Amino acid sequence: MLTVRMAARNLFRSRRRSLVTVAAMAFALAIMVVYTGIMDGFMGSMVQNATMLDMGHLQIHAPGYRASPSIYERVPEPDKLCKKIEALGYHCSYRLFATALAAHGQASSGVQIRGVDPLLEARALELPSHVAQGKWLTEDDPKGVIIGKALARALDVRLSSEIVLVSQAADGSMANDLYYVRGILKTVSTQIDTGGLLMTARSFRELMVMESGAHEVAVTLPKNTPLDPAVAAVAALAPGLETLGWNKLNPAMAELIAVNDAFLLPMIVITYIAIAIIILNAMLMVVFERVKEYGLMKALGMTPWGVFRLVMAETAVLSVAAAALGLGGGLPLASYLESHGLNLSSFSESINISGVAMSSLVYAKVTTRSVLLPLVTLLVLVLLATLYPAIKASRLNPIDAMRHQ
Repeated sequence: MLTVRMAARNLFRSRRRSLVTVAAMAFALAIMVVYTGIMDGFMGSMVQNATMLDMGHLQIHAPGYRASPSIYERVPEPDKLCKKIEALGYHCSYRLFATALAAHGQASSGVQIRGVDPLLEARALELPSHVAQGKWLTEDDPKGVIIGKALARALDVRLSSEIVLVSQAADGSMANDLYYVRGILKTVSTQIDTGGLLMTARSFRELMVMESGAHEVAVTLPKNTPLDPAVAAVAALAPGLETLGWNKLNPAMAELIAVNDAFLLPMIVITYIAIAIIILNAMLMVVFERVKEYGLMKALGMTPWGVFRLVMAETAVLSVAAAALGLGGGLPLASYLESHGLNLSSFSESINISGVAMSSLVYAKVTTRSVLLPLVTLLVLVLLATLYPAIKASRLNPIDAMRHQ
């Protein structure tokens, strides 16, 4: 305690320098707490959007389907498989896919038809809540379809507009029928936005003459459920089929998250190097200003370790004050951004990363990591920067120090 009291007394002797040093450290800490929170929130939102809106946390396909999609490669008895998966506490929905030509008036565009069970899809994913105009699919409206936002603009259609679909059915016959736009989706993903057309699974089977099977089974997991054990559990229920987690289904997104995690600490360190230089300069000035004082202390019996400890204690007091101020400013701002978000609409209405559409409103996420990583890194770098001045002070010769001009 005596060392701490002496350190605090010494700092008050140079109030202006101490305040500037504390302010610089606190500002850097607050900024990095907010930055880390925003990056954690952004990456978490990207995974949430990709998994809960479209992809699911894991998917089941027939072997080889993803490499070469074919209407004939199907998962057998998807209804029974979904019941087994739901018995594990997960949610499940199956999809059927086919390509077709959609036409309205003089406009036409290639589309990917997606047949879904309206109830299963609504229970497993959040896509039904992203209908911007109109309503979600229902079994009692077999001719109603939902299309992507960009596709609606390309075909120049609105709610209740008629769309002609032309394709080749599973039996080789011509598949064509007239449907109407029941709903238009918000921006979800590049694929759905520009070419997605959703209809009920029953309507899909009638159009494509496909009585059984599904091309994809999407599974979503309860919050905080580990992915790899869940993939293994579901794979055990689907022998002979390909079961993959979202990190394998979208490796670009998984790699982006890994790169962000890898570069977060170096980013913080680079930012704090400037603060470490300020601390180094300040403590060197302290040592040079107090050469005689340190020499007198050593002459009166203070050991080199005592002098070293005193210089380090001064930095520790500055660091504690800066940590309190930095967290006091950074945490409330990060918490505000966690609940209200950061609006980037002035730059872009939506952000597309790895095929996943992100909202222009970015939310931070305050976690233990987003607080401790910037805080601990700052304290470590600052203490390391003080080692040289502290060692220099501890090695002063009392006689030479007393003669120092």
